[in-house]
Amino acid sequence: AVVSTQSTGRMERSCATLPRCLTPESVQIRQTVLQNLIHTLWSASKESNVFNYNISKSCIRTVPGQHQFCADLNEHRFSKKRTAQPVTSCDEPYKDNLFNFNKLKPGEVLLEATLSEEAECVNFSMGAGSCRIAINSSPISEYHVLLLPTPEKCLNQRLNIDAIELGLSYLISCGDPDTRVVFNSLRAFASINHLHLHAYRCEASLPIESAQVEHLADCCYTLSNYPVPGFVFELQTDTIHLAKSVFQAVEVLQSMDIPHNLMMTYGDPCSHSTEKEERADYTPAPVVRVCLWPVRPSDTLSLEELLFRPAVCELSGNILLHDNDLFQSITEEQIISTLQRSAFEDESFQRLTRTIKTTLTG
Repeated sequence: AVVSTQSTGRMERSCATLPRCLTPESVQIRQTVLQNLIHTLWSASKESNVFNYNISKSCIRTVPGQHQFCADLNEHRFSKKRTAQPVTSCDEPYKDNLFNFNKLKPGEVLLEATLSEEAECVNFSMGAGSCRIAINSSPISEYHVLLLPTPEKCLNQRLNIDAIELGLSYLISCGDPDTRVVFNSLRAFASINHLHLHAYRCEASLPIESAQVEHLADCCYTLSNYPVPGFVFELQTDTIHLAKSVFQAVEVLQSMDIPHNLMMTYGDPCSHSTEKEERADYTPAPVVRVCLWPVRPSDTLSLEELLFRPAVCELSGNILLHDNDLFQSITEEQIISTLQRSAFEDESFQRLTRTIKTTLTG
């Protein structure tokens, strides 16, 4: 049984032990036990009516233009999701009296989870783990879950290296190119001030996954010819090194109280092999990209003037909309204009780029 009740009355769940260290060779597009189990448990929760609304297969539309943005219609999420908790800093303290993920109902938690350096693949056992995987009661898509790193520590929504490692391991262990793992910091459209990441599915390629980049340092690149400036990190050695590099850049942003959004996804290689690319039959194998955007504080934006909220999904090119007329009519120009409302100014971004390069090479 996936979930059982002990004689004490305490719920005992399956615990997924995820490998902490994964290499590029681990990146394989395939059906996995973890993915199938998440889908089964999520579907069972749907039958138990724990969601705020019924979610069915996404309605998506490719917006004509250079970037091929993916418009995604979800008419319920914006009216029925939890109201964002008020914050004035990217390091706003955790407050136990507000909603947090330790207050989830038992039926909302799908799995316990833990990371292990010894594990080479996902293993399952009954028992507790330091992390949890839970449903999002206001889902973006089917199989949308929350990744909760050590929720009992009551950490605020401030990214740490453990959360990055959990996200990377989950993404690769699922083996699903439609799964994305995302993070919104405080003042960058995070709703709940309790450390969490989202893992959701979008059955379309996103512009960020093939966006052109320029090498900065180590496994870090900067976006070029993209509407919002940002950084892209590529899995080149292993996930431990990748997580460390990403976190070094995140720490720079945190030290300056700069809001930020992050997405882990599959995409085109950032680094190039000219010899292979010259072959007519060459198709690049997917790599793991971690995309990081420093942004303007969301509380300084006039939301009533925006066509949509430019959070992490939107920055990646997955434009979440709740109005069908707008979904049918929105143009690439309107999308770019809205995204750029949250974009970091070019001069400030260049200074930030120099600081991050020094940090990564120091």
